[in-house]
Amino acid sequence: MDGRVLPIGSPVDEQIWTFARNGEQLEIRRAPAEDGVLLSVIGGGPSRTYFFAEVAKLESFQADFEKFLLGTGWLFVKYSPDRRSGRERRHFSRLLADRRRWWTDGLPEPLGRARPDDDRYRRVRRLRNRTR
Repeated sequence: MDGRVLPIGSPVDEQIWTFARNGEQLEIRRAPAEDGVLLSVIGGGPSRTYFFAEVAKLESFQADFEKFLLGTGWLFVKYSPDRRSGRERRHFSRLLADRRRWWTDGLPEPLGRARPDDDRYRRVRRLRNRTR
């Protein structure tokens, strides 16, 4: 791809899902056709191509086919074109080992230290009075 980022709903010339099993690869390719979409299955035997006039029927067929592949030992390897943008976050180190931002959570103030003019203090008192 030429570096452009495509919105999720934008049309793509060709989409490819790649699966692998025991050193074999299988590709499911979607390509636009004049009156619909072609779905090609390449690898694992002779190539097969299916035509769909309706995208909903194509997606249903493809979902069932992928479920069959996963159930018979095929593993999903990759999808193309890659629509992600920006840097790969897994390739640069964090400033700290702990990725959780505990310092932004703050500490709750104990009720005994809350001032009577504090909203939290009033809410808790109201709840306590209702339960009595």
